[in-house]
Amino acid sequence: MDNIKFCVKIEENDLYRFNLHHIYTSSQGIISVVLFVLLIAVWILRFAALSPIYRIFYPLVAIIFLFYIPMSLKLRVKAQMNQEVFKHPLTYELKEDGIEISSPSSEEPAELPWEYIYKVSIWKEYLLIYSNRVNAYIIPVEAIKDEYDSIVTYIKDKVEDYKLQIK
Repeated sequence: MDNIKFCVKIEENDLYRFNLHHIYTSSQGIISVVLFVLLIAVWILRFAALSPIYRIFYPLVAIIFLFYIPMSLKLRVKAQMNQEVFKHPLTYELKEDGIEISSPSSEEPAELPWEYIYKVSIWKEYLLIYSNRVNAYIIPVEAIKDEYDSIVTYIKDKVEDYKLQIK
């Protein structure tokens, strides 16, 4: 099989959406939503018995639980986008022994052998290639639409089935 080469520029919104998805499918995100719901439920059910300060305090704290994660992620992503690696497109090359990722910001390309890939999945309009449980290469499908089918076929040929979450 011939090598496949493509370039992808990650935008701030791509990174933010991935981080938001990752957080809200982890325990931290789930706990923050549950706490928000519990605080609002207690506030509604006990409203008449609450002192005026707690009538304000419960929804205020609930809103903090709801908006803290997205706001902090937005700030973190803004800071990450200033890193040199995000200022240039990444070049991916699917090769016989793995994926080579290169950038003008680094001298040596990174290599991810096929057997070290943790998982490959499609989420919304992104192809995600995980190098471990947390970190993934985010590839907007729109950026690879012409090569999408051949890229997915190549990956399916090289990565074990249990690591694939591709339709």
